[in-house]
Amino acid sequence: KQGEELEGIWQDREIKFDQPPSVLAMRKGEIAFTYITVEDTKGNNGDRGILTVTNLRLLWTSSKNSRTNLSIGFSCVTNVAIRLVTSKLKGSTQALCVMTRFNGARFEFIFTSLVKNSPRLFVSVQAVFRSYETTK
Repeated sequence: KQGEELEGIWQDREIKFDQPPSVLAMRKGEIAFTYITVEDTKGNNGDRGILTVTNLRLLWTSSKNSRTNLSIGFSCVTNVAIRLVTSKLKGSTQALCVMTRFNGARFEFIFTSLVKNSPRLFVSVQAVFRSYETTK
């Protein structure tokens, strides 16, 4: 039974794109720490959405269409950094860059905070990722 339960846990181990909202629902034991208004600057430049930081993953959902979404399991994250990018919504600005690896492919995700003068995006994601890493 325990093996079956582990097989059902994918939230921290996979990257999923454009899933039905029911697939992205938080699972038992998953805790949302913060919700931040951001732009998905790399994949959907100019598209505003909500980034949810949980103990297992990052979830981004477009404000325009909930079917445009992303789930990034912390087990797939190889690096989290801050760098200067050009955003359609904010111009030249600092952004959160999340480097990942999943199923032999590498992905880079860039999120720009749309909350003026708020370092919360950078601080909360980096802190939760570090905490997740210590539990491996």
